Amino acid sequence: MYGDQSFTLLKLFGTRVQTNVEALLIIGSTFFAGATWLDGLLVVASFMLGTGLHLGCHWAVALAYGKGIDRMVLTRAGRIDYAGPPPGFVEELVRTSAGPTMNAALAGASYAALAWLDPSAWPPHVADAVAIFGGCNLVLTAINYLPAIPFDGGLVLQAILRRALGPDRALRVATYVSLALLAGMAALGAWIVQPVLVYLAATIAYDNWRKHLRAPRVSEAAPG
Repeated sequence: MYGDQSFTLLKLFGTRVQTNVEALLIIGSTFFAGATWLDGLLVVASFMLGTGLHLGCHWAVALAYGKGIDRMVLTRAGRIDYAGPPPGFVEELVRTSAGPTMNAALAGASYAALAWLDPSAWPPHVADAVAIFGGCNLVLTAINYLPAIPFDGGLVLQAILRRALGPDRALRVATYVSLALLAGMAALGAWIVQPVLVYLAATIAYDNWRKHLRAPRVSEAAPG
């Protein structure tokens, strides 16, 4: 499926950053969430900055554990290929949770600044920019903490289930949980009239079914 394809956008300190046209269109479509042209540009910029800081936090935790990142793939859900040996349980939880935790901190800091400072004394549009940045990071927090594969919350759920059920059953259970939550995400997107949310939920649900549920059945049915 097209969501699996990507091209190299840049190399940063030995890490390849990849994306695709679909992801660029998705981030660009957030422009229409703004009430004005300026708001639309601020929304796009806020999502881009929030995503960059999200990934930077994953990177910082990996470096703190003496490892690194070989590749970051910024497609519709994204993935990170970490360098070095497989992580321990605690390390996996910490580095996986780092990104959405950064977004939560950015959202909290934005709203705290609006509440505790005097936005009326700021230059024009600064208060709007801070509010939009906080809102975009709140959205990134909610989506990435969602316990659905391949979001960070889903990877945390899979890691926890793996300790109790083993890798194969954990992946299967986590996939079924993901499909249920993504169905709810699509319903929410339809209710609040956000086509991008519906599109993301539908395509990611299909990816999960194709990769984690359909594929094993095909291989089992294949002659030996």
